[in-house]
Amino acid sequence: MPENLRRLPWTGPDGEPEYAAPGEVDDFADKEEAHMISMARNDARYALAMVDRPDVSHDDLRRLVRTLVDHVVCVGRVADMREERLKDPSYGPAVRAIEGALRKALPTR
Repeated sequence: MPENLRRLPWTGPDGEPEYAAPGEVDDFADKEEAHMISMARNDARYALAMVDRPDVSHDDLRRLVRTLVDHVVCVGRVADMREERLKDPSYGPAVRAIEGALRKALPTR
């Protein structure tokens, strides 16, 4: 990843990742990531409902699986991008603070 740039949740016309300087499109990119996750969750609920219906055809289920696979790829990309941002040294103090709070809030085994 180019240094000090944010990878965006979409690709360019040639399929290559696109990047922007921090602050340029952060709000739009954040909303796009949230939309990708929301669509995946909605379609997963829809898929579960469709699987239980006896009148659903195999072709319908195949299309649904293809859609879900696309969503899994998108959500995986969002997770990768968020991991990249969390590794940025400027996020270090915030990440450590969140980690500490989570450790205190979660029971230990």
